Parts: sequence; C-alpha cells; structure tokens
Amino acid sequence: MWLIVGLGNPGREYSNTRHNSGFRAITYIARKNHIALKKSPRYKGLIGKGKIGKEKIVLLQPLTYVNNSGIAVKLLLKRYKIKKNELLVLCDDLNLPLGKIRLRLKGSAGGHNGLKSIIACLGTGDFPRLRIGIGSPGEENLSDYVLSSFKKEENKEFKKVLEKIATAVESLLEAGIEETMSKFN
Repeated sequence: MWLIVGLGNPGREYSNTRHNSGFRAITYIARKNHIALKKSPRYKGLIGKGKIGKEKIVLLQPLTYVNNSGIAVKLLLKRYKIKKNELLVLCDDLNLPLGKIRLRLKGSAGGHNGLKSIIACLGTGDFPRLRIGIGSPGEENLSDYVLSSFKKEENKEFKKVLEKIATAVESLLEAGIEETMSKFN
C-alpha cells in the first residue's frame, strides 16, 4: 500500500496558487481514479482510499498548512503501517520550469518547507518525491510568487501537467521508481 501526499494550503484563497500544485495533483488523481476525498480531523487531512491499477493507495491532502505537513504524513504512515519507501510526496518546485516534473527516490528538502516538515517528523529524507515545476519568481518576492495564482496561459499548461503527474504515478505503482524516473525525468 502506498501513501501519496500532495502538499498545499487549505482554504479557498490558496486553491489555485502555485504552492498548491500538490493539492491540485491529488484532486486530479482522485477524480481520475474515482476516489472520494473526505475530511478526517483525526488524521489532519483530506483522505481517500482506493486503487490505482492493482495497487492499494491512500491519498492525502494535509490540512495542517504546508509548513506542518509532516504531522499528517506521520499519522497516516503509522495508521496504515506504510513503509517510508512507499510514501510519495507531490510538491511544487521553483527550480523547475512550468510543465516539468522530476521524480526522486530520496533527498533533501531543497528549501521546501513542506518537505522540511516531513523530513523532521520522519527523521529521514529517504522517501520518494515528485517535484512539480512552477517556474522561477525572477525579481518577484518568493512568498508572493508561490502564493500567487497561475496566469491564464500558465494554468492551461498546468492542466496538461496534471495528466503527466497522474501517468507518472501510475507508472511508479506499476513499473517501479527507476523505470518511471527514466521515462519522466
């Protein structure tokens, strides 16, 4: 069983921001696979259980805000007895251009506060993550940029990226991480 987590902030004001790319990916994957996401105060997130292909999965959108994502992740790993190598975190990445995704087996937080929280709560960075390119802010303030919405043309591109993410997740679950990395990175 896999736990697939999309990072983002709860609330309507954040729903279409760049920082909520992980949330949007989880929503897309849930709809595509007919998995209902339900609020769970006990596990601090929106959670959906189902299957992608033959693999059982749990989808999570932590409602702890990005900076405290590790709390919900740790609770669900324990609840479902999921190993850390069967945790996949979907998060935004400023260092990748819009439209690009990058799958990694493990790594550092790379400046992402959600990944920092998960690493701190789990005591390790040894878990897969799929980084979703949101482009660079250039001269713009970093915080303002990640909390801004995609422009109209960018949003069209991002909708295409959502299908690429869903396909990469399907590949990971069916063919494994190494083969998926060679296809999508």
